[in-house]
Amino acid sequence: MYIHFHFNLIMSSCFSQVYASFTPVDSSLTREQILEHLQYVIQSEVRNDAFDHDAAYGHFGDDLRYLDAFDIIFEDDFELANYCQLTLESGSIVLKGASVMNADDHVTRWVTWVLFREFGAGDSLNFSSETLWREGTSRCFYQVNRDGTVSVEVVYPQVEEDC
Repeated sequence: MYIHFHFNLIMSSCFSQVYASFTPVDSSLTREQILEHLQYVIQSEVRNDAFDHDAAYGHFGDDLRYLDAFDIIFEDDFELANYCQLTLESGSIVLKGASVMNADDHVTRWVTWVLFREFGAGDSLNFSSETLWREGTSRCFYQVNRDGTVSVEVVYPQVEEDC
């Protein structure tokens, strides 16, 4: 199973570009079914005051920054298309974030997890991200398991000293 999550910051505008894909268990899944499920989860989890967000997502902590995604999704004028595009390509669910100042990063990571936990093949979601800093590019490698455990490895750029 191949799952990839990637974003680049464009230096001049400091926007991010997110890309994620994974293989669904059911190859007959349609985009409409995926979006319907996502809308259900947004209504039943994010926008439901009675839903226990900490119990469902607290174990992710800062690793997936789900609260940042919830803040964005909770807004009355939230439209997924403003943050991420969802397509089915060559048997994979593909999400591509819109360039909106890292907000797409938080939303796309959460949407990817929600869709993976419902439709994804395998026991873990693996993805990577890249951040362009003045000093170079840092990379994070994530493994999010169905049992809620998260492993993160961060590789920072090597900074060359000025002579």
